[in-house]
Amino acid sequence: MTTVNTGAPDVADEPTGQHAPATEARSATATRPARAGRIRRGIGMAAMIAVGVGAIGLGTGVSPAAAERAPAHAGWDGSRYWFKDSQGQWRWTSHYSVYLARTGGAESSSKSTSKSSSAASSTSASKSSNGGIKQGWDGSRYWFKNSKGEWRWTSHYDVYLQRTGGSSGGSSSSGSSGGASSGSVAADRNVEAAVQYALAQLGKPFRTAGNGPDGYDCSGLVQQSFRRGGIALPRVANDQYAATTPIKASQLRRGDLLFWSPNGTARGIQHVAIYLGNNQYLEAARPGTRIRISSISKGYYPAFMGRP
Repeated sequence: MTTVNTGAPDVADEPTGQHAPATEARSATATRPARAGRIRRGIGMAAMIAVGVGAIGLGTGVSPAAAERAPAHAGWDGSRYWFKDSQGQWRWTSHYSVYLARTGGAESSSKSTSKSSSAASSTSASKSSNGGIKQGWDGSRYWFKNSKGEWRWTSHYDVYLQRTGGSSGGSSSSGSSGGASSGSVAADRNVEAAVQYALAQLGKPFRTAGNGPDGYDCSGLVQQSFRRGGIALPRVANDQYAATTPIKASQLRRGDLLFWSPNGTARGIQHVAIYLGNNQYLEAARPGTRIRISSISKGYYPAFMGRP
């Protein structure tokens, strides 16, 4: 019989110089196989655990065939916006504003080449039946009806204009629901290009006298955004107001400018922001903040409003 040295010698192996009684000899003989059996069982259990660990280790390397396939690139894939989070993992959203916030305004070329696909999403039947949808911008997307009278939406202004024949409709216009002239459509496109550029800067830091691209102050953001739309504006907020057409709150539409003045005079204007619709505006507020979307409130109401 083979025995295993456990590091502690058996009592019967110790040289005492005396013969053990017969009963003690039988007891020692019975102890050896019992102890050897326990040792063999222990080795067997250790082997099983080792095999189990190996099986678990193999499981971590199995290809996630049942998982959702990751996209080839960030941006619009025809049904959703893809981006990577801070840990490098793929995530998606159906909201363009969320996508811009998560990516700092980065857009992939695939999204711009598949703009028409974003117009294919439909609303839920309950929302449509409740009549809560109006044509135009709702704060996050453009709504319109297709040739069958079904509601559709898109986050792209040019797609919206194609589907509506140039009608800006809803809160994104001053109330016109009919076809627009080529001049007004071009102007709307320019303003929307400025708005889209400004939205792409969300999350960037306020920077005094900043003209981008890493940071902006309020008038720097406005000037650079409208420059992308082919509209030239001065650099300082009160000069920007002087370059616009003054309007009333009831005339506000997407792309108009809001101005704040501590002393209530046009010369005293110290802050400017871009109106987005639905009582919201985009601003580079003050040092220590990031470019953000805020809501108009009675406690901080703009003193002047102007249309570039």
